[in-house]
Amino acid sequence: MKRKSILFFFLLLTPLFSIAQTQQGYVKTKGRMVNGKHVPGQGLKGATLSIKGRATVLVNADNGSFSFPVTNQQFRLDSVKKKGYQLVDFEVCPKSYSYSPNPIYILMETPEQQLQDKLDAERKIRRNLQKQLQAKEDELEALKGTGKITVKDYQNSMQKLYSQQESNERLIEDMAKRYASLDYDQLDAFYRQVSYFIENGELTKADSMLNSRGDIGQQVNDIRQRGQVLHEKRETLQKAEAVQRGDIHEAAQRCYSYYETFFVQHLNDTAAYFLELRASLDTTNLEWMNDAGRFITEYLADYDRALPYFQSILRSAREEYGENSEWVAICYSNIASYYYDKGDYAQSIIYGDKAFAMNVNLYGPNHPDVATSYNNKGCALMKQGDYDKALLHFNQALHILQRNYGENHPYVATCYNNIGENYDYQGDHVKALEYHSKALTIKQATLEPDHPDIAYSLNNIGCDCIDIGKYDMALECLNTALVIWSKVYGEKHPEVRKCRGNIGSTYLQMGLAQAEKGDYQASFENLNIALPIMSEVYGEDYETVVDLKKTLELMKSVLEQK
Repeated sequence: MKRKSILFFFLLLTPLFSIAQTQQGYVKTKGRMVNGKHVPGQGLKGATLSIKGRATVLVNADNGSFSFPVTNQQFRLDSVKKKGYQLVDFEVCPKSYSYSPNPIYILMETPEQQLQDKLDAERKIRRNLQKQLQAKEDELEALKGTGKITVKDYQNSMQKLYSQQESNERLIEDMAKRYASLDYDQLDAFYRQVSYFIENGELTKADSMLNSRGDIGQQVNDIRQRGQVLHEKRETLQKAEAVQRGDIHEAAQRCYSYYETFFVQHLNDTAAYFLELRASLDTTNLEWMNDAGRFITEYLADYDRALPYFQSILRSAREEYGENSEWVAICYSNIASYYYDKGDYAQSIIYGDKAFAMNVNLYGPNHPDVATSYNNKGCALMKQGDYDKALLHFNQALHILQRNYGENHPYVATCYNNIGENYDYQGDHVKALEYHSKALTIKQATLEPDHPDIAYSLNNIGCDCIDIGKYDMALECLNTALVIWSKVYGEKHPEVRKCRGNIGSTYLQMGLAQAEKGDYQASFENLNIALPIMSEVYGEDYETVVDLKKTLELMKSVLEQK
């Protein structure tokens, strides 16, 4: 069974992206208190917000809610409009805001309602102040009448009292503006009632409610003391976090050094353990998680074990960088490869198309990562039997990679390898051998002699040679591939198993060809070599193995009769 060399997304050092957040908010009328009862405000569907540097935001929700992405943590609100309504606070815009996880509230009213609210507030305040003035006058009159103050003191106090009334106009204006702009929806039940009492001049009731929560002086003092304690704890925590970061960094370095130590010995299970151990130190470190997932995929072929790493990276990348980011594209590509390796080519194409669209958007149509997407989708199409479309994708990838890297690059060799594989699936093994040989020449010139990609090409060339009857050349290529893969991946890796199976197939096909020519002795010897290999790789019940045993029994009886 042949093995194509799919061009995976390998680890890329990702630059810092602007973090995209979503600002939530509401455009609504004010909540009010009417006769002591809360009357909620109404959402203003159809309002429009003009945000600097982006399209107008239309409020479509009945409750007046809206949202828009904020890339740089700040945004400028230029205008808010709704036919028949005006802003309650005209300082809301134009104005710059910082992103907040809490929604922003934009209050609008009809001009008539806003004027009425202001007049109502003024009337209440004036009446309350008038009541206070009347009470003070009555008090002074009583004190004078009982002789507790002199006429002169009385006159001075009354003059002072009246002069104070001149400054009340500013007080009336400020308080009327506040209460005409107050959104009772944003107050809890306690402060909603307190504000209502103050607005209506029921100051004793307001004071009583406020006092019900204890001495405010003591409360402020307690808050200050807690603040000091928190400050000290925060400093201690920051120091501990700095130590933790240093420890994580050092432990990560140790894990990676252990990984390298075992990797160069081709002890891949142990090497993977240390990559996973490093990833567990910080599951938000996308590079560490990606290293673990890719290694497990490539060197252990344990695809289900690798998938959670890619899914975790995808979640973190979306949260940190937003949907349209390089890391999300990498995750889609890795997940597409997972489904390919599991044989679910339809799902592989779905995720591959997502990666393709994002790569084009991020880098343009001629970037190497776009070539990767073309190449990977071509492999899935090839497995689905759509060879013409697969070839178009491989050639697109080849053109981009040649343009970026020139002819002598391993990625270009991968395209040649996949084109050759496509011809193999169509039965044109001579054409396939031509492209596989091109790939091998480039890889041998650019990679280390024991690189696993060289073994891929040797394996494919060996399979082509089986198909065209060049058995000696097939065995030479396959045995060389087996040595490389066994060294790099270990004996249990699927590629090693497939390569052994291909060697067994070579002896099988060689023996059958010799039998057709009448050379039964040579055929018998080669089929006997094939049998244990095929049995080990495919099992005793494999149909080819069962047929091979029967053939050997017949040939043995024929040879004994001779």
